[in-house]
Amino acid sequence: MRMFAFLPLILSACVATSAPPSDNAVLAIGDSVMAWNGGQGIPEAVQATLGRPVVDQAQSLAHLTNPNGTAGALGFDISRQYRGGDWDWVILTGGGNDLRGACRTPDEAGILNGLIGPGLTGDIPTLIARIRANGSMVAFIGYYDGARGAATGFTPCQGAFDIINARMTRLAAQDAGLLFFDAGNVVDAGDRGLYAPDLIHPSPRGSAIIGQALAQRMAAFE
Repeated sequence: MRMFAFLPLILSACVATSAPPSDNAVLAIGDSVMAWNGGQGIPEAVQATLGRPVVDQAQSLAHLTNPNGTAGALGFDISRQYRGGDWDWVILTGGGNDLRGACRTPDEAGILNGLIGPGLTGDIPTLIARIRANGSMVAFIGYYDGARGAATGFTPCQGAFDIINARMTRLAAQDAGLLFFDAGNVVDAGDRGLYAPDLIHPSPRGSAIIGQALAQRMAAFE
């Protein structure tokens, strides 16, 4: 299953910046797949591998779009984590919290298509187009499989996550500045050491593997 991250609510203000610290800086936005493990997360692994600064604005519990204005202002709206700027790359995750609780219900199709529909329109393509319009390259991270044999709150979302990944693959094929990175290609679902104790989030080793592989793809993509 393509797993997403869920973290107990931490009301820390997450104020996105539009001022990159250098002309080759990377901005990381997204949910807790990106934010997990603090100083040992995916953004830190990308920074160490690429040798360039990465600013992390990702927030656990974030939705791609959050209708709650206060929550959005605190960083729980991924589309609002990005506020422009001359970033070399923007790396992002998102969509799982939007779908959580709706998978395998009558609401699933509407939410899924609102994120990215069969015609490749929706909140994800809109955010990517907004970033690309500022000249930044984009790397979208697809959710990895959950630990083999473990049932979690995201288990019902397997089909929806696979559809998102398939549609993102198609979208990336149409944009020379968009990289789709499927984290499931580097996370071994049979190795529970790559997962946090909740068997949803990555462990520090899992984040390192994802971040290093992503950075290598980014370097080859340029």
